Amino acid sequence: MNSFNKTISSLSDLIENVVQQTIKQYDFDDLSRQQLHYLRVILRLHNPSVSELAAELKLTKPTVTVMIDKLESKGYIKRVKSDADRRSMHLHLAEKGMQVNSILEKGHDRLAETIKLALNETETTILMELLKKLVRNI
Repeated sequence: MNSFNKTISSLSDLIENVVQQTIKQYDFDDLSRQQLHYLRVILRLHNPSVSELAAELKLTKPTVTVMIDKLESKGYIKRVKSDADRRSMHLHLAEKGMQVNSILEKGHDRLAETIKLALNETETTILMELLKKLVRNI
């Protein structure tokens, strides 16, 4: 593995550790990494249907439905009938899901602060521009 790959791997591990420590600190150990990802995507899509979520995740509806059932049974999400089309259901974060999101944001804030402390202002600005470019292009 070359130096660049090792650095990316280390950064990925660091981010994962911050997320896992944050989740454990607030007693949400019953969530897998994949379930956390689903919660984040549901929030970002702002109450998607199962079809919209499946399309975003590039998975089949049955696969997504299995995970949605698990998250619903754990109390992290709820299905709500659409006002526009009563046959359609939308996924909303339940209070417990909103708490997880809030906690993850705190973890990300903590990570961002740690990074900012390790860099000077110019380095922080350069890193921000590079990260924005990556997000746009990946």
